[in-house]
Amino acid sequence: MLREFFDGLFNRPPTQDGFAQKMIKAARDSGYSATLEYLPDEFRLRHGDNGFFNLHNAYRDYLKADKQHKPQVLSGYLATLLGAENSPILTFEQVRPLLRPVIRNRAMLEEVRLHHARSEGWDSPYIVAHRPLGKDCVTLLAVDYPETTSTLTKGPQDDWGISFDEALAIALDNLREATPDAFEEIIPGLYLGAWKDGYDTSRALLPDVLQRAPIKGQPVFMMPTRDVLMVTGDKDPESLRHMIELSCQAVENGRVLSGQIYTYDERQIIPFVLQDPELTERLDALARLMSQGIYSMQKEMLDKVHEDQKEDVFVATYMLYENAEDNGKTFSIAAWTEGVETSLPKTDRIVLVQPHHEGSAVTEVFAWQDVESVLGELLAPDKDLYPPRYRTLGFPNAEQRSRLTPIG
Repeated sequence: MLREFFDGLFNRPPTQDGFAQKMIKAARDSGYSATLEYLPDEFRLRHGDNGFFNLHNAYRDYLKADKQHKPQVLSGYLATLLGAENSPILTFEQVRPLLRPVIRNRAMLEEVRLHHARSEGWDSPYIVAHRPLGKDCVTLLAVDYPETTSTLTKGPQDDWGISFDEALAIALDNLREATPDAFEEIIPGLYLGAWKDGYDTSRALLPDVLQRAPIKGQPVFMMPTRDVLMVTGDKDPESLRHMIELSCQAVENGRVLSGQIYTYDERQIIPFVLQDPELTERLDALARLMSQGIYSMQKEMLDKVHEDQKEDVFVATYMLYENAEDNGKTFSIAAWTEGVETSLPKTDRIVLVQPHHEGSAVTEVFAWQDVESVLGELLAPDKDLYPPRYRTLGFPNAEQRSRLTPIG
């Protein structure tokens, strides 16, 4: 009680536990009477008939919002929670006009899968109905209820009698019909999708829509967060530069979606290949920034899975640094320590650590490509994790290390 009093008095942000209790109170105040149990170790709520509501995104967005908008963030996530429990059971004819496509980062699927692995074990299959999009995103099927969007991770209901691809085609047609032109020019030649209905980024799946933007050349677009879709033309290098810079800013204030640049080929989404080395480096920096957050979430989940299943594995941290001597370029690095079975993230560099008994250690840093080429036999893919990790199989001996080229 005193902690809550002083937090309110001095406007301190709530702890994770405090935020969870705030969500539960808001749900009860809204009339929710079914089971609602807080699982602090997993930072999620168990609700209704063994459903789960993860609190990570809600908590992060609540902390980032200014005081005026915090109630809106809370009510938005509360609507999602209540909608998940109260969504009506619909026939296919009823649900058909409500189908929509949504694009999500692959890490969302990984988070759900790791929760499943924690409770059911690694060998228990968990399949999500999706279509790959680029190297870091997927397309899923959703139902657009009045108060919330319900993502159908298992795909269409069996009694609808249609396949995932058929349902997705219907969802795309529905979205197209609900898409007037709504592009806002934010910098000369660079346009922001301004539908503001929760499906802005989904419209990247409609090439004919983006082609209607008054751009120079063919559409080139980015969707750094779930709510931001930017498009420019492939003949407009200055707007392309601005699009990358704005994407770097967007990921600090939204739910990460993709760090890639895309275009179309025969109406299919494909990666856009940059010709400017400076822009390529900025895009790589954006990818590293996104990877840092995603790997952090993955490490947190893996630590809990290993603890529950009594697996003695060190899950190495994806660390991000800025090189002041190289124009502020960034690089990622992880530690591989002798005598410690480790799950390594894929980073730009690896530091090999040999501890000494007195507490000191010998360290050497190498490029990932060099380590993978020379020490590949000591690295095995760690299951099929996303982003990828590699399980260490021992530690390189002196002869193997002598074939590596140290960095600085």
